[in-house]
Amino acid sequence: MLRRIAALSLLAGAPAFAADEPPLPYTLPATMEHHRFVVHAETSGGQTLRLFTDTGGGLNLGTTGADKLGIAWKTPANPQAEPAGTAPWPDFAGPWIPRPESLGTEGTLPVLVAPPWMKDDGMLGAPWFGGRNWEFDYRAGTLRLLRDGVLPEVDPAHVVKLGFQRRDGLATTHFPRIAARIDGEELHFLFDTGATFRLDESAAAKLGDAAVKQRAGSFITTEVLQRWRAKHPDWEYLPKGDGPMAMIRVPEVEIAGYRTGPVWFSARPDQAFHAYMAQWMDRPVDGALGGNAFAGFRITVDYPSATAVFER
Repeated sequence: MLRRIAALSLLAGAPAFAADEPPLPYTLPATMEHHRFVVHAETSGGQTLRLFTDTGGGLNLGTTGADKLGIAWKTPANPQAEPAGTAPWPDFAGPWIPRPESLGTEGTLPVLVAPPWMKDDGMLGAPWFGGRNWEFDYRAGTLRLLRDGVLPEVDPAHVVKLGFQRRDGLATTHFPRIAARIDGEELHFLFDTGATFRLDESAAAKLGDAAVKQRAGSFITTEVLQRWRAKHPDWEYLPKGDGPMAMIRVPEVEIAGYRTGPVWFSARPDQAFHAYMAQWMDRPVDGALGGNAFAGFRITVDYPSATAVFER
């Protein structure tokens, strides 16, 4: 998480749209891989970039993406904290890829040295999603861009107001906060479509397929996980599984008027959400809800109105 957030490009600027912007709604050239969405973008040189999308992540180009685009970079002294260079927004030659509104016309992307486990060429994170209306269809496996304010007509119980950090009425960042109830308690989460488990073989087998080490996940603070563990010793529990982190299987999550589950959560240090992530959100949160909690839903997230609609 620290790496994702450090790469944020929170540049101010007027909305900038490509001349060939198609009519909306528009289905992006994306695939859903283990309940996470990946955009496949074609470059003018005939290469294809794998761009991982993540509502809880940053906006950057990886060094492999820079290589495909012919952009020079240099490994920094501290790759965990410093970019390897910068790059302009790519001139995509294939299907249209929306330019981040916050990038303006002159903004650049940081180029990052990706960790060994990351196989993507870049990340389209919170600044890319911000300011627009998106449909995440976990049933069909499609990612669509919609017109602002166009929301499905559903029972009001399935409409959720999201929280965003604001100043003078305007969003300063684009990390959505969403509430859910677990075991009768309302908790607050980062709406995190890119949240990913990196499992050892035993945990991967426990979750259904030993061959799938990376898949959508959800996170919870260590304090809450320990509380669940003490109150519900019958809930399935792994002392480690997502790397060194403990995991727990929650039988049911209530969200947007629906009950769904079971959902596996992986522990994270309390300060990761209560202090660090809180810098970019409207209030501290208790964890992150990801694609394993959203499976089976079609979710429309309208950033301008801070509204999410769930359909099942």
